[in-house]
This record gives sequence, structure tokens and C-alpha cells, in this order.
Amino acid sequence: MKKQRCLITGENGFIGSNLEPVLFRDCIIKGWDIDAGWDIFRSDFEEAVKWSDVVYHLAALTSVAESFNNPDQVFATNVLGTARVAYLCRKYNKKLIYTSSMAVYHPELSPYANTKYLAEEMVKGIMKSTPVVILRLSNVFGEGMNPESGSIMYNFLTDKEIVIFGDGEQTRDYIHVRDVVSILKDALKKKWNGKIAEVGTGESYTVNYVAGLFAYFRGLKIKYKPGRREIKWSIANTQMLKTLYKKKLTTNLEEDIKELVNNPIEITDYP
Repeated sequence: MKKQRCLITGENGFIGSNLEPVLFRDCIIKGWDIDAGWDIFRSDFEEAVKWSDVVYHLAALTSVAESFNNPDQVFATNVLGTARVAYLCRKYNKKLIYTSSMAVYHPELSPYANTKYLAEEMVKGIMKSTPVVILRLSNVFGEGMNPESGSIMYNFLTDKEIVIFGDGEQTRDYIHVRDVVSILKDALKKKWNGKIAEVGTGESYTVNYVAGLFAYFRGLKIKYKPGRREIKWSIANTQMLKTLYKKKLTTNLEEDIKELVNNPIEITDYP
């Protein structure tokens, strides 16, 4: 079977670095990452899209806190960058697999959430003419987490203190990156074309529970600080995901957190 040519933007990021080894047997891979000097706005990016059969657009600035400090930069990367990717995929009729976010449901909460909403709208705009898959990711965790993302999983794993903002009763749907990249690989199949799927386990856990697991495995106590503006409850509707993805998810929050605590060396040291 002929290998597909897959272009991965943000290949050196958390998800990209986990996806590449999974695609290796089935795809000829070309990576494109700003850390290596390969900007989406470079003129030769068009040739990379033209070369490809499928574009995985993972590149994004993901820190909610940083989006308040540098909203223009986040807008340029997340919105204008995605607009260029979508335009080129439409121009050359290339399949686009786009990693969106559950944050699109609350664009008013942060510049980051707003940019993901706007970017997704642009991608949806080419769905009638171009093969597109949109995956709205919930809270992804695992080996290689980006410390700049503001993920509580990364913070609970690496900070000297485990700090909860607010009462800790806010809930999230957590999914391990190995399940996410397996779903991303499966999305190469034609049956995914034109679909929008929320990617999570369909189960939610309080921040108190997650912090408690890290506190137990790390031998630390939990401290509370005043709350911040954030979503109170979040859980993925996995109906579409279950229709398309037939493998059983492997995420096991307790065992996966224990593994992370026991193997902190695997966390990527981003510059």
C-alpha cells in the first residue's frame, strides 16, 4: 500500500512529537515547526503543502495566561496561521486534519479561546470543497507536555507545591496523548472526512481529585489560592468519536499519573 505524504505543523510540540512515531510506518513525514525556523508564513510552506497528501495542523500557541499578555501574537499564530493552512489546503485540495479545542465553546473567556474559535470557523469554511477533519481536544496529558501551555497536569507534576485555584470542584475531561495520536492516525481514513469530533474520554474529574493523585504519588500537600476566571465544568461528548473510532481508549487516570510521577525525565524540556 502506497504511503501517504503527511505534513505536520508543530511537529516538535507535545502532540506532534508523539504523533510522528505513530505515523512513521504508514506515512512519509515532513515536519514544519517554528522552533526549527520553519514558519507557516514562509513562502516555501506552500510547496510543502503542495507536496503533501494530508496536512496535520497542530501548530498553535496554547497558553491561556500568555494569550492575555500577547494577544496579537496568539491571534497571528492561531488565526492567521490557520487561515493560511486552510487556504493552501483548499487551493491544492489537500486533506486537512485540524486540532481544535473544547475552548471553542467559551470564546469569551480568554484570547486563546477566542482564537481557537475563530480558527475553527475558518477551517469549517472550506469543508464543502476540501476534505477536512476537525478534532476538538479536551485536556491532553502525557509524556512531553509543554510547560508553557499552563496545563494543570504539568504544573502538578513539576511544581514544588501543588496549588489549586478556587475550590477545586471544577471538572475536566482528561485524555492521554497516546489515545489522541492514535485517533489522529485513524483520522487519515476517508470516513472521517467532513466530521467534527470531540476528543476526550467522556468522563470528568474534579481538579481536587487530580491534585489528590499527584499529592499522593509525590508525597506533597495541597494548597489553595483564590479562584481565576475559567470554565466550571467541561466534558467531551464522545458520540461522534465512538461512531468513527472503534478502538478502546486506554486512558487510565490513576495509572497514567502514577507513571508520569515515576518517570519525570520523560517530560520535554522546552526552551
